Amino acid sequence: MNDKQPESYCDWITEDGIGELSCRMRLIDSGNYTCVARQLNRTIESVPTVVKVTGNVCKEGYFNEVGKRKMCLKCVCSGVSSLCHAADLYRWNYTMAMNDWKMKYATVVNLLSSKFKIYDHFEQVPKNTTPYYFLPFRFIRYQVGSYGEQFQYEISVDNSSYSKEEPDIILKGYNTTLLYSHKLRFIPNQSNPVAFRFSEISFIKPDGKRVTREDVMTVLAYIDTFMIRMYPVNGNFMPASTPMVMNASTDLGYHGLGKVTRVEQCRCPHGYRGSSCEWCDFGYDRVQKFSRTGACMPWEWHRAEYEKVSTSTTMRNYHYV
Repeated sequence: MNDKQPESYCDWITEDGIGELSCRMRLIDSGNYTCVARQLNRTIESVPTVVKVTGNVCKEGYFNEVGKRKMCLKCVCSGVSSLCHAADLYRWNYTMAMNDWKMKYATVVNLLSSKFKIYDHFEQVPKNTTPYYFLPFRFIRYQVGSYGEQFQYEISVDNSSYSKEEPDIILKGYNTTLLYSHKLRFIPNQSNPVAFRFSEISFIKPDGKRVTREDVMTVLAYIDTFMIRMYPVNGNFMPASTPMVMNASTDLGYHGLGKVTRVEQCRCPHGYRGSSCEWCDFGYDRVQKFSRTGACMPWEWHRAEYEKVSTSTTMRNYHYV
């Protein structure tokens, strides 16, 4: 199928020299299907059969979300495909205490240029600054399965006169920064729940501009910075022991939380994999060129780029892995 072997939803048998392919077709399974016969060094291919799967109520390049609302959402697919449908995945979550030993901390150096300073221990954070929790591995990197899902935690404050200038959440990935600010005033001397969704309606950009679905999906494709603002209690900043919960998706079965509704499953081209084509396939590696999230190029391309640099007299600025 499009020069790739069909996935696990297809079965094929051969009887008396006749091959039969049987598939449970999905919207993203449209394409060119070819029968290939190989014997020793000889290969014969049949004329491609063009298959177009219909039934999508949304226009081309969009998919119908799961659930009651049935909105048509644009296929983002890391900018490399426009074929997708709603992923058949279940909801689950990550949970961790805010003062967990894996947590790091940060301060904002320049919000417009997305410059932050990271600290391994809270004692290292300088005074007279607004500290942030800097979330660890479990909550960052590949998180497209969290699109449309909820993140929640709790905050306690001394009084209601705190500054609203600093955002409560800072998300950054692929040179794109998103900010979330809790709209309601926190009630002093009690625990205040905070909840938002990983959706364009929750965030703004540092320059105040609106956020698109592509912006959110770009960040979720690989989060490198996830920060939560801290507030003083009894006049001091201290890590809280309250939990935070981040909803995500999994294909490992039902966990009692229902299905995700707005996660896309894309038909990825050669070199890409993942529900939103956010991973590079085996034999490929990412280069930060050609698109917002970069492009997955074969190792031979990387090797050629490395040789260009290694044979020059200038300092090496490219490393082949």
